[in-house]
Amino acid sequence: MPTKAKKNIRPWNRRGSVTGKKMENRPRSREEYHSARWTRESKVFREKHPLCAICLEKGLLVPSEVVDHIIPVAVCSDFWDKTNWQALCRKCNIEKGNKDKRLINGR
Repeated sequence: MPTKAKKNIRPWNRRGSVTGKKMENRPRSREEYHSARWTRESKVFREKHPLCAICLEKGLLVPSEVVDHIIPVAVCSDFWDKTNWQALCRKCNIEKGNKDKRLINGR
């Protein structure tokens, strides 16, 4: 009589695994990003700048999804300086954030 095939559960694919990155171990983002003021002002900024600034330089018309600090807040202390803001799509924001982290960490 045929039997059901045994499932091979890989150790890295187990549910409820205690290994890996936990949310409580991640560094918290700045409190300003969770404020009503940031939600309101970033929404207004995106309405005024509906296209991704980096994609626009490349000649692409991609809608903006996030507001990014041109000079990272870790370097430039004025969080609310709108001249340091740019509207980006998620892809460009992630790429720029990774590049900024490498520059700040000296890699």
